[in-house]
Formats: sequence, C-alpha cells, structure tokens
Amino acid sequence: MKFLITGVAGFIGSHIAEELLKNGEKVIGIDNFYSSSRSNIELLNNLSKDNFVFYAVDIRDFDKLEIIFAEEKPDYVFHLAAVASVQKSIEDPVFSNSVNVLGTLYILELSKKYNIKRVVFSSSAAVYGDEPNLPKNENSKTAPISPYGYEKLIGEYYMNIYNKLYGLETVSLRYFNVYGERQDPSSEYSGVISIFEDRLKRGETANIYGDGLQNRDFVYVKDVAQINILSMLNKNVAGEIFAVGTGKTTTILDLFNIIKNKYNINLEPNFVKARNGDIRESRADNSKIINLLNFDNFTEFKTGILKL
Repeated sequence: MKFLITGVAGFIGSHIAEELLKNGEKVIGIDNFYSSSRSNIELLNNLSKDNFVFYAVDIRDFDKLEIIFAEEKPDYVFHLAAVASVQKSIEDPVFSNSVNVLGTLYILELSKKYNIKRVVFSSSAAVYGDEPNLPKNENSKTAPISPYGYEKLIGEYYMNIYNKLYGLETVSLRYFNVYGERQDPSSEYSGVISIFEDRLKRGETANIYGDGLQNRDFVYVKDVAQINILSMLNKNVAGEIFAVGTGKTTTILDLFNIIKNKYNINLEPNFVKARNGDIRESRADNSKIINLLNFDNFTEFKTGILKL
C-alpha cells in the first residue's frame, strides 16, 4: 500500500509517517515548511530511504499536486496540511481560507480523479466553538468562534459531499489538544504544552491568557497517529466523523504547575489578557472511537508529559 500525507513535516503528520514506515509501508510526503520542520524529513529519510519520497509543494498549487498524484499513484491520503492557528486565521482569514478550504478542495478533487481509496481529514474541536454542553461528541452542535473553526467545518462538509456525491471514502477526525514529541515551541502554531515545556525547563516563566481556569482535553500524539491509521484501514467507518480526545481535562493553570513540578522549579505564571477566539472548556466523548475503532488505550496525561 502507498500512503500520501500532506503536512508530513508537521507535528502530527511526521508521527503518522513514522508509524507507517516502521510497518514497512510506502509513504509519499508533501509539505511547504510553512509551519513545520525540515528535521522531521531527515528523521523520516533515516527511517527508510527506500519507502519514503518527499515533495516540497504547497497544497494550493493544483498543477504540481496533480503531477505527484499521477506519478506516485497513492492508494490512500492523509490530509493534514493546514494553517493550524486560530490567531492567524483571525489576523489573515483570506490566507488561512486559501490553505484550509481551497487546499482541501484540491486534495479531494485529485483524490476523486485518481481513484484514491480513502481520505482521512484532520479537523479540529474548534468546530464546536464555545457551545457549553460537554462532553463534545460527533453529534454536538457546531458553532465556531474563529475563521479557523469555520474553515475546518467547511473541510468536513466537503469530505461528506465527496463521500456521498462522488463515492470517495472519507473520514474526518476532530482533534482536541494534541501534544507530544516534536511539537515546536518556537512556532506560532505551537500548543501550550510545548511552550510551557520550553520556557520552564529553561527556568523562565510563561504567559497564561485569562485566569488559567480554562480547561483542555490533551491527547498524546502517538495515540492520534494510531487513530489516523485505524480510521484509514477500518472498512466500516467510511463517511464517519470522530471526536479525538481522552475524555479527561486539565486546566491551563494545573498544566503550568505539573510542568513546573516536573522541573522542580518555583515560578509563578504571568497572567495576561484573554485572547479573542479562545475556547473556555473542551472535552471529548471518545466512545465512538472506542466502539468503532476498538481503540481505548489512551496514554495518561502525566505519562505523556514525562515523555517530552
């Protein structure tokens, strides 16, 4: 089997590629390094120079994408390439829309044309917005509060219509807060955990936006990679959406203290004004993952933190 991964040099994409290559699968990677790392490509090349092919291409370049689809003839597509930043989407919604919506449409159109067996789409819990009912499942109300949330929801709608109208199998995965190794703390798209890790291990404090009592469902990246692969290969889940989280939450203030204690330092956070578009509470109902994908081996948060 041959798997194409957009955003392969990114945090989650590189972990999916790593798992596939370790299993002896062939991987075609696409990335433009806008918010990802060249070191991840080096890592993947070192894993398997024979089974890994990389193209430095922007997913908004339809013609170059088509050449890759035509020459490489992939069987499956993991679509992760995105402007994965709420703040960037607020600052420049035209740009984020061009990547997150038009780029997604290009991937779907080429997947239809070249008879891809299934596309697994990386969506986001941002589609729920700040709608108060918890936990969030696949049938929860979607009410985004940022352009990024709307763009991911539009991507899901496109996945659904290509599945129903054209017979292209698709699966959408709504990630909650993913963390783990290789998450770049210097990137503007980085998660709060990698930022806290980077600053606190250097003995510096970190900003907390608002009162710190907002909570998140933190899910370990290697669990997310496994769920992606299960979603791709399970014949019974075409057309489905999955809420990808652990069902457990941690406040941002508790997170700060956990990492502070990990490095045995005595610092207090720097509280700053809450940001527009930030969600107050977030928690997944992952029962559908457990029941349909038979995955319930989620890494405990404190265990995952120690791996960083």
